[in-house]
Amino acid sequence: MKRRTTFAVILVMAGFAVIVGRLFILQVLDSPLYVTLSRTERERLALVEGARGMILSAEGRPLADNRSVSSLAADPLQIRKFENVSLLSVQLAPILGMTPGSIRRKISGRKRFVWIKHGITSEESRRIGRRIRGLYILTEKRRTYPYGPIFQSVVGRVRSDGTPVSGLEKGYNPFLKGKKGKIVREVSARGRSYFQTESATPDALSGNTIATTLIASLQEYAQDALDEEVRSVDAQGGIVVVMDPRTGAVLALATRVSGRWAGASPGVSLVYEPGSIFKLVTASAALNEHRVSPRDSFFCYNGAMPIPGGFLHDAEPYGTLTLGGILAHSSNIGISQVALRLGPDKFEHYIRAFGFGARTGIDFPGESRGFFRGNRYWSRRSLYTIAMGQEIGVTPIQLVTAVSAIANGGRLMRPYMVSRVVNPGGKVLFEHKPQTVRRVISRETSRTLLSMLTGVVAPDGTGANAAITGFNVAGKTGTAEVYDPEKHAYSRTRTVDSFVGILPVDNPRLVVLVVVIQPKGISWGGTVAAPLFRKVAEMALVHFRIPASAPGEGGAVARADLPRVR
Repeated sequence: MKRRTTFAVILVMAGFAVIVGRLFILQVLDSPLYVTLSRTERERLALVEGARGMILSAEGRPLADNRSVSSLAADPLQIRKFENVSLLSVQLAPILGMTPGSIRRKISGRKRFVWIKHGITSEESRRIGRRIRGLYILTEKRRTYPYGPIFQSVVGRVRSDGTPVSGLEKGYNPFLKGKKGKIVREVSARGRSYFQTESATPDALSGNTIATTLIASLQEYAQDALDEEVRSVDAQGGIVVVMDPRTGAVLALATRVSGRWAGASPGVSLVYEPGSIFKLVTASAALNEHRVSPRDSFFCYNGAMPIPGGFLHDAEPYGTLTLGGILAHSSNIGISQVALRLGPDKFEHYIRAFGFGARTGIDFPGESRGFFRGNRYWSRRSLYTIAMGQEIGVTPIQLVTAVSAIANGGRLMRPYMVSRVVNPGGKVLFEHKPQTVRRVISRETSRTLLSMLTGVVAPDGTGANAAITGFNVAGKTGTAEVYDPEKHAYSRTRTVDSFVGILPVDNPRLVVLVVVIQPKGISWGGTVAAPLFRKVAEMALVHFRIPASAPGEGGAVARADLPRVR
């Protein structure tokens, strides 16, 4: 009896020891395994990305922001477990405006989380209902642009999946895009709690904010004025660029282009022959090299000068002009003689020094280097034609940057559109400092040329329509005939008309370039582009509260010194 009792106790104790041992294994040794299995059954992991950072104007106004939208996601494993994939795809297709095949491919994979459609409407959400296992709706951030198309060519855009396409959105994407993170959600045994729960992206995952140099009110006015001008002259497009010549900051960049001129970023990518505006480069180079002086006179052959292979013509017949008169009346014959004094080697040196034929380095994607061939490839006519802005292709940003060097005393600045980048915590990650690329001309050359250029907007100058009451304006018109490759000749009825202005002359703070592409009919830079320049420049003067020029300063003296045509 005693032995049986002892044996029974041993059996009970052994059984108890087995149970304790098993519990120890389950609760201690194998605990991580069973915790993982439990989580697999009741939790779902979703990969998310933080909201994109904001893009702000110089005044702090949002140019690109975010708004909350509902988006449809799925757990393909849950759907295949509880639903008929093909039938579900057919049912969802008309609701979401998608093809059954595209939906079927999304929910037939092995991933535990896929996006089906970003940004569904409340009506789409209502029609889907809340009973489909494995489908759920998340709240995510969707890009919005408060100014609409006004800043589109500069700010750019992103696709519905957050992929940047153009503009600052693309160029600064590494700073703007949100960080990747994870969201863990508990679900019921039927997997339905997904659908009831919405996610909010944590602020910690948000992208950085970038502050631009663009003035929102100035950009808005420039775009409206440009659109009005393009419509009134039935042009194929136009571009307006406003720059601070002291720093290289782009203050406004308005574009409206169509046809073969269209592009994602025409302000930095459109290449065209500048025409007579390029005479600024020719004149500044010759002055800086002391090959000409303001007092030198040039005979302009009364409108027709023989050159290799034909004749060079002026729009009006002129006799003898000084350099100031050549610029004021935009004489092709006169400026070609200036280029002859300079010579091919020196001329090429200054063209490249002003930045033509190379990218400016602006912090904006899609920039073109333009078109320029070295003088070893020039024909016998090239020196004459390049001097007046043919046989060379420039971009608007190249041209306005080069003219800014003339305005600021001779320094070529690196243009930029973003002033600083700030993280979600308010820390400045990057701040742009004005950068001088090189000195192109002397201060003396700059002052001399600015005085001459005020004659362009004098009553008898080609840019008289650009004159602004109370301000001394230096400027230059440009009318470039468009080359027709089919006819192998330049077309007089297809032109690119432009005007660039510097103001105020006594203390240049603004450079404004206006380009109007192929206005209908016969036109000139002084009749089409100059009035548009005046509108934009007047707005900029008001915005920056720039005081009027004192009587007798800057351009007033230059106008008195303008030579008479003989």
